[in-house]
Amino acid sequence: MKAKHSKYKNTGILFELLTRQITSETISNNSPKAVSILKKFFGNNSTLLKEYQIYHALINKRFKKDASATVLIETLISAHSKLNKSALRRERYNLVREIKDTYNIEDFFKAKIPNYKIYASVYNLLENQDANPLSIVNSKVAILEHITNKNLPNKPKKEMVMEEYEKFDKETRALTYKMLMEKFNDKYSGLADNQRILLKEYVYNVSNSPKLKAFLNKEIEIVKSEIETLSENVDQVTKIKLNEVRSLIKPLCKKSFVHDDNVINLLNYYKLINELKNI
Repeated sequence: MKAKHSKYKNTGILFELLTRQITSETISNNSPKAVSILKKFFGNNSTLLKEYQIYHALINKRFKKDASATVLIETLISAHSKLNKSALRRERYNLVREIKDTYNIEDFFKAKIPNYKIYASVYNLLENQDANPLSIVNSKVAILEHITNKNLPNKPKKEMVMEEYEKFDKETRALTYKMLMEKFNDKYSGLADNQRILLKEYVYNVSNSPKLKAFLNKEIEIVKSEIETLSENVDQVTKIKLNEVRSLIKPLCKKSFVHDDNVINLLNYYKLINELKNI
């Protein structure tokens, strides 16, 4: 029987979400609480760090040959079996408890993980060695194909760039991030406040679709209300056109995903409102 996967127990996902939280908090000029959490639970002597290093190797290491990938998988399974399991469970429990005390736990775990299926396969392989052999084989095959890049679709350019970025050391990441933020501020210095806030929310929550969708839907309602109010102070022809525009503005439904076009459309609605206010 295959063990049910749990984000709460997946050390790789916990580390990934904390590092994303650091980025979000840094961009929003908030005190990066996630930094202290990472230092506390992934210090040099922690069992969690040792387990994360195994996750990291299985997720990021690449080999062209199946034989090399198989040796890597078997070696890391053996290394994981030697970890102190009681210490690992205790540290992971305390980590999740600290996350719950620091963040809204539902929002924290809603973030989309690109390699979620591989993380789940690694979890099953490491935590469920006594399970149904077929389940273990399926997990090994999934990880093997991931390491050797077999049966994988061509990756989008953005994902390839992010993978290259993740290979940088901390100093190079910090410098790259600083340069990107300076370019962002220079390029969009002419935007209105509502447009800048929207773009920042998009950057903070691009991986957290539910939270970003909720923000967009809230702004859409505000935009529709403002257009309705502003249409009362224009000529009849403009009023008709504004009502037509307003009727076209629809909130995102529960099953839809946030796309770049949704953000671009909202930016344009902001521009329309700002121009109407200046008339």
